[in-house]
Amino acid sequence: MGRLKNVLVHLLKMVVLVAVLLLVGFAVGEITEYRSQYFKFPFPDKLVFLYPLIPSLSGLVIGADTLLRERSRRGRWTFNGYRLIFLALPSLLFCVYPYMPWGMRWLPQGGVYLVLTSTPINVISGVLFGYFVITSFEKRDA
Repeated sequence: MGRLKNVLVHLLKMVVLVAVLLLVGFAVGEITEYRSQYFKFPFPDKLVFLYPLIPSLSGLVIGADTLLRERSRRGRWTFNGYRLIFLALPSLLFCVYPYMPWGMRWLPQGGVYLVLTSTPINVISGVLFGYFVITSFEKRDA
């Protein structure tokens, strides 16, 4: 009976992950289609920085499993600030760089610029940002 429950829990997690990935893909596809027709985002310009964060929802769902495992451990909840500073914030920079309203003139042009403005890099960075943020919550032994 325990194995069946374990299989069902993992199946449910997979269904939720696939549903979120499909919703994220649909949302990004619709926004991209709108942008190609009207040459602007379907929301106010001040909220344009939220667009690259849509893939972060996938990262949050992927990392939720780790958070649920942490919940069952003994100890008190803490926040891993190093993980946030050294993993999540650089991921956020890669994710939102093309949509920043100010210039990043101090960054070298050329290869670094091409990487920072690459769509696959932006999407992967968004997923990693969500994952790093949610896995920054952990329990420490009392």
